[in-house]
Amino acid sequence: MTQAEQLKLSGQLPSPRGVALAILELSRRENATLGEIARVVQTDPALSGRLIKLANTASHVARPVVSIQEAVVRQGMATVRHLALGFSLVDQYRDGACEAFDYKGYWSHSLLMALCMQALGTRVHVAAADELFVCGLLAQVGKLALATAYPDEYNTVLLARRSDPAQALIALERSRLETDHVEMGTVMMADWGMPRTFTEPLTHYEEPDHPGFPHDSRANSLVLMLRLSHQLADLGQIDAGARPDLLKDWMAKAVALDISPETAGSFVDDVIHHWREWSELLKIPAVALPSFAEICHGHHEAEGQAHDGDMADIEMPLRIVVADRDATRRRHIMTLLVENSEHTVYPAENGNAALALAMEVLPHVIIAHYELPLLDGLELCQALRATDEGRRMHILMTSDEHGEEQLNRAYEADADGYLPSNLSSKGLHTRLRAAQRMIHLQTAWEKDRAQLRQIAAELAVANRRLANAALTDLLTGLPNRRSAMDQLEQAWSAASRSGQPIAVMVVDIDHFKHINDTYGHAAGDRVLREAAAILRASARREDSVCRIGGEEFLVICPNTDLNAALQSAERLRANLSAKRITIGNTEKTLTVSIGVATRESVTGDIDALVSIADQALYAAKEAGRNKVCTRQYSVFH
Repeated sequence: MTQAEQLKLSGQLPSPRGVALAILELSRRENATLGEIARVVQTDPALSGRLIKLANTASHVARPVVSIQEAVVRQGMATVRHLALGFSLVDQYRDGACEAFDYKGYWSHSLLMALCMQALGTRVHVAAADELFVCGLLAQVGKLALATAYPDEYNTVLLARRSDPAQALIALERSRLETDHVEMGTVMMADWGMPRTFTEPLTHYEEPDHPGFPHDSRANSLVLMLRLSHQLADLGQIDAGARPDLLKDWMAKAVALDISPETAGSFVDDVIHHWREWSELLKIPAVALPSFAEICHGHHEAEGQAHDGDMADIEMPLRIVVADRDATRRRHIMTLLVENSEHTVYPAENGNAALALAMEVLPHVIIAHYELPLLDGLELCQALRATDEGRRMHILMTSDEHGEEQLNRAYEADADGYLPSNLSSKGLHTRLRAAQRMIHLQTAWEKDRAQLRQIAAELAVANRRLANAALTDLLTGLPNRRSAMDQLEQAWSAASRSGQPIAVMVVDIDHFKHINDTYGHAAGDRVLREAAAILRASARREDSVCRIGGEEFLVICPNTDLNAALQSAERLRANLSAKRITIGNTEKTLTVSIGVATRESVTGDIDALVSIADQALYAAKEAGRNKVCTRQYSVFH
C-alpha cells in the first residue's frame, strides 16, 4: 500500500463536510435522483449561488439559469458532486498549519486554472465546460493534501525548494515524505469518483519528458489544456517583468489548440475578467493583472513609478496614436510630439486603422481628425467609448477649422478636448499634461482599489478564522461542543430527508480525574491531545470527531446503522487501548468507555439521541470500563 493510500485510510487528507459531504454520499446511491440532489443543494445558499453562476458562465443558451433545480439538471449529478466538493474544500482550507504553504496563493492559482480550463473547453470539445472547471480547480489538490497531512515536513520541503528553486518539487517531496503531490492528488480524485478520463492526464501533465498520448486523442488534448491553464495561472504569481515572456511562450503553445495570436488577447482578458468576478464571489484574493496588451507592451499597471502628490513624476512617456488622412499634417503632429520627449507615436491614415491600432497598442492618447476616411473622427471616438479600454483613453479631436461648433461637436462625441490645427509644440505638450494627470489618477485609483480588495479579502479570511476559532476546541483542534451540535443537526436533517440511518458515540477517557490529580493538568492536557489524535486517525473518513467537554468526545456517524456503529466504536476502543502514552516518567495504557446510539422511530431529536448514548456510556462505566455499550443491545465486552 502506498503512502498516499495509507493517508487516505487514516482520514488525514482534505475532505468535504456538511452539504458537500451529503451530496457526495447521496450521489453514490444507485437510486439517487437529480431532484434529491437539488433539494440538498438548496440548503446551502452559497453553494446554490455558485452553481447557478457557473451554469450561466458556461451556458450558450440565451435564457439564463435562475433556479438550482435547472442548474443541477444542466450540470448533471457527477458534475454537481465534484463542484460541491471543490467549493467545500475552498471554504474549509483557506489557511492551515503549514507555514511555508501559501494557502491564498494556492486557491488563487487553482481558480485561475479552473477558469482557463473552462474557457478552453468552449474551443476544444473534449468534455463539458463545468467538468473542466473542476479538473482545473483540483489539479493541484495533492499539494494541499501534503500541507494538511504533513504540515511540518512539507514546510521543510517548501523552504528547501525556496532556497534552491532548481530542485524539482516532486523529488523533494518523495525524498522527505515517500510520496508526492501528483500521487496524492490522483488517489484523492479517484476516491472522489473523478473519471479516469481526467485523472490520467492530471497524472502526467507536469512531466515535460512524458512520451505523451496519441496526437488526436482526448487525453493528449487534456494534457495540452492543463499545461496551458497552469502556465496562464502562473501570471498571478510571477514578477511583473517576467509576464511578457510568459505570455509569448503561452501564445506559442496555444496555437496547438487553435488559439491564434490574433485571438489570444481577447481569450486571456476574458479569463482574467472572470477570475476577478469569481475571486470576489469565493473571497479569494486575486492580483490586479493588467490587460493582455498592456502586459505584452511592458505596462505593469502603473508600476510606472508615480507617487501620490508628486507632480514631477507626471511627465511620463505616453503611447499616442495620430489619425489623420493628410500625410503632411500627420507627420507634423508626430514631429511635435516626439520633440524633447520619450513618447511613442503610432500613425493611422483612416478611422478603421486607428480603431484597430488602438485595440492593439492601447494608447494613452488618441489625436484624431474629424474628417477621417472609412470611420470619421466622431464615429471613432464613439466606437472607442463603447469599450472598456477606450473609456480609459484620452481622446483629442482636431480640425482644419477652429470655432465653438468644432469644440461642441468634440464634447458631444465624448472626446476629452479639441486641438486647433495651428497649435504650437508648447501648446500641444500642455494639452498632454492633462492626459498624463488623468493616467496618474487612474493608476492611483486602481492601486487603491486593489489594496481595498486585498484588505477585504484579508478581513474575510480573518472573519473566517474567528468563526472557525469559535467552533474549535483550542486544546485538541477538534470541533467543540457548539460545532458538534451544529454538525449533528445538519446530519440529522440530511438523514430525515434521505431516510438513511444516523448514529452517535459518546466516548469518555477512563480514570481521567486520577491522571489529573496524580500527574497534573499539563499531563492531563497531553493525554487529551493524544487521545483526540488517535480518535481522529481511527475514525472513518465520513465520521466527525468532536470534543464536547472535559474528557468526553462525541463521534457523529452519518449513514450508519447500529451494527456498523458498534463495530466502528470497538475499533476506536481497541486502537486507544493498544496505545501506550508517556505520563510523567511512566508509560500508561489509555482506555475509554463508549456509549453508542442510533436514531429510531421514537427518537425525537438530537438531544434525545445524545441522551441515549450518554445512558449507554454510563452502562459501560458500570460494567467495568474499557467497554462499548448500547441501550438497544450489547455486543462488545
